[in-house]
Amino acid sequence: MKQGIYLIVILLFFTSGCCFEKKLVHHTPIQKSRGVIQISKETAKSIGLKTELVEKKKIGFQLRFNGIVKSIPYKTFYIASPVKGRILKVYVEPNQQITKSQLLCEIASQDVAELQLNINEKLIELEGNIEEAKLELSLKENTYNREKDLFEHGITAKKEFLEAENEYKIAQTNLSILEKSKEALEKLAEKRLSIIGSDLKENINNGGYVQVKASENGLVLKRLINPGEVVDENKVLFEASDLSEIYLESNVYEKDIPEILIGEKVVFTAEAYPDKVFNGVISYISQTVDPQTRTITVRAKILNPGNKLKPEMYGNILIKMKEREVLVVNKTAIQELDNDYVVYVKTYGGYKEVTVKLGKESNGIVEIVSGLNPGDKVITHGSFWIKSEYHSE
Repeated sequence: MKQGIYLIVILLFFTSGCCFEKKLVHHTPIQKSRGVIQISKETAKSIGLKTELVEKKKIGFQLRFNGIVKSIPYKTFYIASPVKGRILKVYVEPNQQITKSQLLCEIASQDVAELQLNINEKLIELEGNIEEAKLELSLKENTYNREKDLFEHGITAKKEFLEAENEYKIAQTNLSILEKSKEALEKLAEKRLSIIGSDLKENINNGGYVQVKASENGLVLKRLINPGEVVDENKVLFEASDLSEIYLESNVYEKDIPEILIGEKVVFTAEAYPDKVFNGVISYISQTVDPQTRTITVRAKILNPGNKLKPEMYGNILIKMKEREVLVVNKTAIQELDNDYVVYVKTYGGYKEVTVKLGKESNGIVEIVSGLNPGDKVITHGSFWIKSEYHSE
């Protein structure tokens, strides 16, 4: 009887032991042996484990940087007051597009009024002299015609005729000189006044009316005056810039500089216009590295149709590199570990963790510089779960 009881107990012990082993195997997701990770079929299925072959592909990688819009310095211009005076009216505001010769503001200047008055006084004096010269010429002409008639009829001597003729020619010359002097003074006055935005014939008595006009096309960046304000000569009234082309400025990490060349094409997408693409080329690469950020300043010149891009706007600069054949894997295969990058490669009996060095990235594809070979099979789905389990101890 006792022997039968002992036999039952022994059988129960071994049976429960076997069940414990089965449960242990079933609930252990991975097993590690000499760096190789063994994954059961059930676990692989439950985490959706997928693998992919490592292979060489011809890829045109892309470099992407943050960029900020800047106006081109030599396309920025300043409009200054040509005279000392008082601002009468202002016709434009910041962020307003202006065209060459467009009226921007009006100024009343006492200096210009005095200049206009002085010029007109000289012109009036010349006009008086011209009238006198015309009268003198008329008298000399009559004398000349009379002496000529008398000489031709033998009534007067040739000497009297020649004297009358000479005086007539002198009168003609004097009148011509006065008329040309008036014409020259008018042209000089008009030219001088036009330089400062005024006019000789109009607004003579209004305190020296001056019109300030745009010197070229552009966008008003700053308006630095208000009506009623008194300004000195050469006081800057407006700052404007031609934004048909602009600069994009970016700080690029020094490791990426070898990939960037002057004249290389870029694409820019602004945060304000996410669906619009602006095209340009690299126009400047700094020769110095910022010691704090370890970056280099790069500028691209961008066409700006419609002046949509404004200074200080943010966006992304994309540089499309030339296609080259490189070893690549899907980005999902890459896991970060202690400042390194690892992948899990299929090997005999399971998977092993391999440290890799990465290169460029494009559309979810990553270049492998070292650590893998063509034909290796790596985990692309489930690699994060594997890393977590593998390093959980």
